Amino acid sequence: MLAALLLFLLSLLGLIGALNALRGPATDRRPGLRPPFLPALLTAEAVPIRVLIHAAAAALLIWAGALDRLAGRAGLILTALTWLGYVLIQWRAASAKRVMAAALDQVGIDAAGFAHIEWPRVLAAYPYRIPRDIERVEDLEYSPDLQLDIYRRRDLGTGTYPAILYVHGGSWRGGNRRQQGRPLLHRLAAAGWIAVSASYPLAPAATFPDQLVALKQALAWMRSEGSGYGIDPSFVAISGGSAGGHLAALAALTANRPEYQPGFEQADTSVQAAIPVYGIYDFLNRNATRDEWPVIPRWVMKADKQEDEDLFRQASPLDQVHPAAPPFLIIHGEVDAVVPTAEAHQFVDALRAVSQNQVAYVEVPGANHAFDVVDSLRTHYVISGIHRFLDSIRVDAKQP
Repeated sequence: MLAALLLFLLSLLGLIGALNALRGPATDRRPGLRPPFLPALLTAEAVPIRVLIHAAAAALLIWAGALDRLAGRAGLILTALTWLGYVLIQWRAASAKRVMAAALDQVGIDAAGFAHIEWPRVLAAYPYRIPRDIERVEDLEYSPDLQLDIYRRRDLGTGTYPAILYVHGGSWRGGNRRQQGRPLLHRLAAAGWIAVSASYPLAPAATFPDQLVALKQALAWMRSEGSGYGIDPSFVAISGGSAGGHLAALAALTANRPEYQPGFEQADTSVQAAIPVYGIYDFLNRNATRDEWPVIPRWVMKADKQEDEDLFRQASPLDQVHPAAPPFLIIHGEVDAVVPTAEAHQFVDALRAVSQNQVAYVEVPGANHAFDVVDSLRTHYVISGIHRFLDSIRVDAKQP
């Protein structure tokens, strides 16, 4: 009886998880009516390992006699339905290839053959280990008490190579430079890029623009000291997710602004491309694209947005768009339950209205917030597209 009950419960939970991951965009933000974020993420981005665990547990329970009882036989039916849900989840993940290719084509970038899937990493799901052909140079201090890590291929020669700075998320008060962006950092490092992941001061100890100033210091360090680690100062890109997406976009749009470079005003903090992922672009939330987040006024800004509207505009990428903005590839999950897609739509529209450079937008099918922390099929299509975008921008930058 116990084996049958366990099989039923295992299968029921699996089916609930699959259905949660298959729910559509979170347009209704009332509590209980949006997909729970973390369970949906862990299901949608780790299907292969979930199937393996589910199959192994079900086989053990069936061997223990689960099918001798009605509950066990019902559990087997639920298992079949769960796996059908997994097939649909993977089908949606695979459609990210088509969507990414279309976004690249729209801005004149040839997407033919862009996708590269590292199946062993996809099957393992989370990027626990650094690939053997990549080394991580750790804890390089770019500013007092702030460090960065460099990922690069072990067999790189003595020349210099294009670089990217990745900014981690965590609601501006958490996160870690070694926990996020790993699939992208690994992919670009393997392709001969110098991939950098930096820490920055966190709220509530830090107050805006402390975070932005620190990241500009990291960019300045990459240009002044990075050649010793293989960084080509002529091509530096920036990316980041969530709060990191906000800061990456803001850094890209405020290049060389002296008010954000105290003591290093002459340093070059420009970037040649920006790839914000599921970012926050309007601190005023003037179009109510998401919930009101107390963390922003209370912890990050330490100000009231009605009384200090100009300060909140300074912190909003939406208000910093300008004609000379670098090429942007903006990425957002279709079913992001934390930052709805409307946040990205208004930023893309504002940027396209004025920018003289490419503005590509990818709304990733079936993707939730923070989807790219996992080495999933969907993530590999997205990072393949990022790689193609960056390579194309770099080629264009070299042409007279």
